[in-house]
Amino acid sequence: MDFSLSDEQQAIYDMARAFGADRIAPNALDWEMDGTIPRTLWLDIGELGFGGLNISDEAGGAGLNRLDSTLVFEALSGACASVAAFLSIHNMCARMIEALGGQDLKNRVLQPVIRMETLLSYCLTEPGSGSDAAALRARAARTNEGWQISGTKAFISGGGYSDAYVVMARTGGDGPDGISAFLLERGVTGLTFGGLEQKMGWRSQPTRQVQMDNC
Repeated sequence: MDFSLSDEQQAIYDMARAFGADRIAPNALDWEMDGTIPRTLWLDIGELGFGGLNISDEAGGAGLNRLDSTLVFEALSGACASVAAFLSIHNMCARMIEALGGQDLKNRVLQPVIRMETLLSYCLTEPGSGSDAAALRARAARTNEGWQISGTKAFISGGGYSDAYVVMARTGGDGPDGISAFLLERGVTGLTFGGLEQKMGWRSQPTRQVQMDNC
């Protein structure tokens, strides 16, 4: 079996590697000490097409497969693991919106997400259940206006930094079948954030609890 990269894959890797060496690596230590990544960096990354790596061509994304997008994350991680990890989370959420979101939602948010004007975080982990999706306790209840979500998510990359949060909450019974995904945008009533987690690494990627009180 041939595991060598195609010319296109090599070009993707080389572009990401060069960007990381030029724009990220010289600043990574300062960002680590400051505890944040400048938001202007994400706009530049978005211009490369990296904000919608797995989004289809038809929706304005790069249309890459999982291997191709992994090459981007690997190349950027050589400059800064925080940047690469956060970008992977953003892209995971973006693909969820395209695959599972309603058309009105996609029409409203997907293009800013692809351009990385809107940054996304993934909210699964909870204080009592970790990342065991089947055991999560955050709950969403249907109301006359839509849904209300209550619960706490723990150790969320981009908590208080991202613009929107893909939140897993229970809408049914126990187990994995009773879980739905919601998009909460920063500024919605009832959405607050805990203090910064004190980490030994990846400090430039802000990490906090995400707290929802009838959002």
